[in-house]
Amino acid sequence: MKRFYLLTALLLSACLQEIPATPVPSQEINFAALETATAIPSENLIIASPTPSLPTPTQPFVFLPASPLPAGPISIIAIGDSLTQGDGDDTGRGYPGRVLEMITSIRPGSSLTNFGQSGWSSDALINGDQGLPSQLTRAKAEVKAATDQGRGSVVFVWIGSNDLWYLYEYGWGLDAVAESADLQRFSANLDTILSELRIAGAQVIIALLDDQSKRPVAIRGEAFTSITKDELGQMSVQVQHYNEVISQKAEQYGALTVDFYSTDIFTNPATLYDDGNHPNQAGYDIIAQMWFEVLSSILK
Repeated sequence: MKRFYLLTALLLSACLQEIPATPVPSQEINFAALETATAIPSENLIIASPTPSLPTPTQPFVFLPASPLPAGPISIIAIGDSLTQGDGDDTGRGYPGRVLEMITSIRPGSSLTNFGQSGWSSDALINGDQGLPSQLTRAKAEVKAATDQGRGSVVFVWIGSNDLWYLYEYGWGLDAVAESADLQRFSANLDTILSELRIAGAQVIIALLDDQSKRPVAIRGEAFTSITKDELGQMSVQVQHYNEVISQKAEQYGALTVDFYSTDIFTNPATLYDDGNHPNQAGYDIIAQMWFEVLSSILK
């Protein structure tokens, strides 16, 4: 069975990106927004021209660094997996709901849309899964709605844990070549996610992943039972490669990062839910505070 899933994963990697399951309607491009808020062509941009031309396929955008959100209420959009959905939190708020409470105390009228879905990988986030449409497509629609209302928007991105779980659970005899192909797939997915969100006009904060091979659920072999001890060691190295890619892509696309790799949230019994995998209420309190501290750097 592992051999079957590895071959499938490698075929998907060769394609780098599946076609989205939900058709994306064409959108008008706001050139002014691209110039000032999100991205500008790296060359041949004539500032005096009232209608600058689109860059050619070989003429990349240069994405501006994160900038302060405008005054007034903001729209928060969260995309990701079970950690964004809030698994393990008996209050049902997860970290996004807690961040919203913090924001509304200083930006009354702010809103939250949480698209997080348990079990989703970066492929699913882009293409949709479980009968649900793409989180990325829905997030972009929320960003556009915020822009139309004159509101600033920020998207929280926390994805990659399930990419790693599935790689080692369904892989067979994984070697450096397979892990490199997986890393290329993940990198290409981040290109899609971050570039499209930034071009849509959102500020973006993306999470660095914890080393989930050290979570109690992984050590006890309770969740993904086909992952061997040796593969947990490989996973521990691969997550470092994932985080290197996340940091590089954040810099490339002008996104901010929040660092969960350097915390003990997912190994400390005081902050873990009974499943040994997800945070408990105390864990989500800390997680929310970490997101809010990064968000605060772009609040006026």
